[in-house]
Amino acid sequence: MRPRREKLEMPALKNFLTKLRAGQKTTLVALGDSITELTWHTRGHLNWVGLLQEALFETYGRNCCLVINAGRCGEKVQDSLKRVQQDVCRFSPDLVFISYGQNDAVGGQDYLPVFRRSLRALIQQLRASTTAELILQTPNPVVEQTGREKKGTHNAIYAREIVRLGRQQNCLVIDHYRHWKKIEKLSESLKENPNRLWLLMSDSVHPGPLGHLTFFRRLAPYFQVPAFFPWEQ
Repeated sequence: MRPRREKLEMPALKNFLTKLRAGQKTTLVALGDSITELTWHTRGHLNWVGLLQEALFETYGRNCCLVINAGRCGEKVQDSLKRVQQDVCRFSPDLVFISYGQNDAVGGQDYLPVFRRSLRALIQQLRASTTAELILQTPNPVVEQTGREKKGTHNAIYAREIVRLGRQQNCLVIDHYRHWKKIEKLSESLKENPNRLWLLMSDSVHPGPLGHLTFFRRLAPYFQVPAFFPWEQ
């Protein structure tokens, strides 16, 4: 079933999309942890970064957008401050994804102030060094084999903090965590598919191929690209 269209939150990606439509070369950098870096968890398939690149190609033409995957496995947002100049700013990007929280959330409530300060500092550093539009993303839930969110994890708290800080800093926020919770709630009413979230995962933490497709489909409307690819028709 294809998702219903939802009203998009502002601010939109006005400058980035304007350049794409005008045929100007754009640069996009995806900064994040192992859910951003291309790993074995996708089992040879594209992850959400690659899927977005393919969709931009299909919609806006060849070589329209240089997409740089600057993900690093195991990283917290605090760690990214040490490499943001080398891995992001030197490319003069038009758009930067900031996708953290999964590793940070392991620290629980006690680590939240560090996460908050580090995420704010990262946003400020990017704005001081680039003219890029920024997108913040929340992580997916940690999932048990039952297909439900694992009890005792802190992803919900960190997702709320990302949303709150993103709005405070006037960044576009894409709340994957909230979207996955809606999927989890729906699956509880479907007896034929009670493990719907688990089917999206490679393990309890990392999305598999279907999970990355779920991430991409959430992104697609913001980039005004089709949520489904020609080979899926």
